[in-house]
Amino acid sequence: MCPPPLPALVLAVTVQTTWAGVLCSWTSDESTRRLPSGWRDGLRSLHDLAGCEGYNKAARPIAGSVAELLQALDLEDDGSDQAVDRQRLKRSYRELSVKHHPDKSAESSGFQRLRHAYEILDDPVKLLLYDTGGLELVRQYEMHPDEVPTTENLELSHSISLEEAYGGGDYALGLSKQILCLSCRQQPRLPRCRRCQACPDEVHLRQVWINQWEYYMEEMLVPSGERCRQTDLSLNMTIERGAMSGDRLRFEFMAAQLPGHVPGDVLVNLDVRKHPLFKRRGSDLVLSLHISLLEALVGFKREVVHLDGRVLHLSVPRGGVVHPESLLEIEEGGMPVHEDPSTFGRLLVQFQIEFPEHLDPKAVAQLEEAFAL
Repeated sequence: MCPPPLPALVLAVTVQTTWAGVLCSWTSDESTRRLPSGWRDGLRSLHDLAGCEGYNKAARPIAGSVAELLQALDLEDDGSDQAVDRQRLKRSYRELSVKHHPDKSAESSGFQRLRHAYEILDDPVKLLLYDTGGLELVRQYEMHPDEVPTTENLELSHSISLEEAYGGGDYALGLSKQILCLSCRQQPRLPRCRRCQACPDEVHLRQVWINQWEYYMEEMLVPSGERCRQTDLSLNMTIERGAMSGDRLRFEFMAAQLPGHVPGDVLVNLDVRKHPLFKRRGSDLVLSLHISLLEALVGFKREVVHLDGRVLHLSVPRGGVVHPESLLEIEEGGMPVHEDPSTFGRLLVQFQIEFPEHLDPKAVAQLEEAFAL
């Protein structure tokens, strides 16, 4: 069989290349995302056949319906800020899973749909991805989480007192961030959608054809079809006993939300403020105690309030002598050890003797007599 003439080959390549360019451009259009899934799968096959690279990156998968997931568990979206009531969700799932369990029902597909809906609704990250990217994006997150884009982590600094580092406890940390308004693209009349506005423009990739055979990928900003709003919330922050400056608390998936993205983490860096009385040295506490020359020579009694509020009684018996820069060690009187808060460091009392600037002749004579100089 003879090969076709050269002009025919050129014409075929030109037609094929032009067709591919049109197809790649058309299948990346926003309108194709609203087509039925069967049609969309067919377009995907044609798209791959045309050699269109970057298709998955250029257009997010079609979004899913949260309302349908709720209906699978006999629930409705009441339009409140929390689209999913966790307690009602768990209660409904327990009841329906017993009813539709394969051991009690011949219809096993009903149980599978029930479990599928519950797994998404019960996971805040999967719910966000499903609402903006559908089941395809959820499956991608489950199988290849590193391939799903993540919003930037939010780093905050939080200052605590040495008393708070000593005792630990739970504290509230205020935070303002952007959140997605669930289902507001499909159900804009929901009460929670009234305060929402368009999310920031989304970055998509498109193919720019240089000629009939070559193209390159270009980033473009596309108006988002999703709705977002700013919200103020409170993070429950647990400070462990013995916390130190530089410790970092991580709140997973609590950073800003964007369509088709996994939320990043909120990172809180702790800074322990200096204390007017105690200085920290690892797990030890250092207390500089100023005493007079007379107290250094004849003894003294002092009371010091510790970080936990208890009163420490420090004393040197009468007749005892405190030497300059001498150190008193009190075991278990320091900070809780961070790795083992049931044990404590030491309290190191450094004596600072305050010498008089000068002595009058009478005092000198009395000292000479006392020391028999």
